[in-house]
Amino acid sequence: MTYKLLILWFGTVFALSMLSRWDVFERRAQRCSLDGNRIAPVHRVDLMAEREVLASFCCVRCASEWPDVRDGSYWRVRDELTGEVLDANEACFVESGVVTVPSRQDHVHVFASWADALSHVAEFGGERIDQPLASRTFQGEPSDDESRKNE
Repeated sequence: MTYKLLILWFGTVFALSMLSRWDVFERRAQRCSLDGNRIAPVHRVDLMAEREVLASFCCVRCASEWPDVRDGSYWRVRDELTGEVLDANEACFVESGVVTVPSRQDHVHVFASWADALSHVAEFGGERIDQPLASRTFQGEPSDDESRKNE
């Protein structure tokens, strides 16, 4: 009888520890890959490669500071009004006095249409900006051709 209780006790402790690890893992998925901030769904920025999320960020500013942008990757952002997922190259970006993520002091806002973006600018001030993630290119080792040019 004691042997069965001991096995049951160890089984329960093991199950609870696995459950807590799973909970921690699930919550971590909702954190910024750069600074660990919680990600508000409407401000989420994802670095993608072949339909797989490589990293997620709490704001455009964190995404623009990410050091590991792989070759062939692309960015997905969310429309602030609807939460619709957009390719960053098709999104409309504005910078205004309204802070999106206070801990990062990010002022970049993302919209699906220029009408919504310019309406935000008219209401809160600011300006239209170029796609801030466009300059983020592959940061890996230079190719053989590039290394020969530097010699």
